[in-house]
Amino acid sequence: MAQSMLPKYFSDTEMRSLQTGYSNGDVVSAMLRIKRVEDSGNVPINIAVLGDGGAGKSTFINTMRGVRSGDQGAAPVGGYEASVNPVGYPYPSLPNVQLWDLPGSNSLGFEMSRYLKQVQFESYDSYIIVSQSRFRESDGELSKKIQQQGKGFYYIRSKIDNDAYSMQMQGTDFGEGQRQIRQDCLNNFHRVSVDPPAIFLISGLEVTGYDFPKLQNALASDLPKIKSTAIRLAIPRMMQEIQRPRRQILMWGIRIWALLTGPLGVLLAPRFPIFSAALFMVSGWIYLRRQLGVSERELGILSRAVAKPVSLLKADMDRPSPPKWQVLVPKLLLGAVTLGCTVVGCTGRDSLFRWPNDSPVPLWLCGAGSSMALTFLFLKDYLDSRLRSVEHLANSALD
Repeated sequence: MAQSMLPKYFSDTEMRSLQTGYSNGDVVSAMLRIKRVEDSGNVPINIAVLGDGGAGKSTFINTMRGVRSGDQGAAPVGGYEASVNPVGYPYPSLPNVQLWDLPGSNSLGFEMSRYLKQVQFESYDSYIIVSQSRFRESDGELSKKIQQQGKGFYYIRSKIDNDAYSMQMQGTDFGEGQRQIRQDCLNNFHRVSVDPPAIFLISGLEVTGYDFPKLQNALASDLPKIKSTAIRLAIPRMMQEIQRPRRQILMWGIRIWALLTGPLGVLLAPRFPIFSAALFMVSGWIYLRRQLGVSERELGILSRAVAKPVSLLKADMDRPSPPKWQVLVPKLLLGAVTLGCTVVGCTGRDSLFRWPNDSPVPLWLCGAGSSMALTFLFLKDYLDSRLRSVEHLANSALD
């Protein structure tokens, strides 16, 4: 189950206010409140530190935080995984940033998909992959998963002091050795079809040596971009959570409306179920359009607030979503059945559908059932498309 996004940025009272306002038709205010969160400096940022067990993740987190392994509140070290669950640690240099120590990707005995679910992989805003000695298969898998989300990450080659010692013993120039390590990392990212991230060669024991200062500076300078990307990617889910109470109410209305289609159709025009379905679908369509529309006045307010033309906002809001075959095919089949029942009823060729006592009940039941199902699927699909159009509008306005 996807993790809820609203609690990360809003209090319980604010969430209820957003959902109530949206249910009462105040669509634009919800978007502007999300924009105010993005513009504020008080946005929590969660950065996952991940990699194989023993790569130096916990040591790296302690060094970033300026604590030693034995200090109170330090991440436990020693080449073992203290917990199968991620553990968060505040990063004092950057308020609102938490570094999350994730269990090693090779330490739980899980396949990658189960590991990602266990650590709630998609819930983090950015990532730091820590690897030692060489580029590993899990590094490639994790980096591809990060890229698929549209998020950023850093790649760290840890324990570079061990590499430096080995190069010294072999008489290899350290500068050339570092260049070769970086090039090897770049080649491996290209090999797995991942855009190479910033690469840092560090020692977890030397905060002022190697690339550690560069990493700290990069994280500080990239933080606004990380925050902006995190909120932008969270907008669709936040809008869905804001819309949820309103959707639930409208879905109950759609169920009742669809249930009325069959019996009223049998009472008013039992031989013409396609007409009763059409009547209920059109009336439901008009109602939903009025309930979930965004007025010109609201678009104007939003346009001025985000400094984007109304024409652009409209175009993005009305952008059609690709058809879903799992919805389209049942609608076509039900439409064909309903139309077929109508044709049979109109032409008087319904003798095959009658009971032995010459009753047309089977045909009526078939028409009523198919018209109810067709009306329900049509209105549910239209409801979801209207809600998606509001999500498109929010993405356009806040991107």
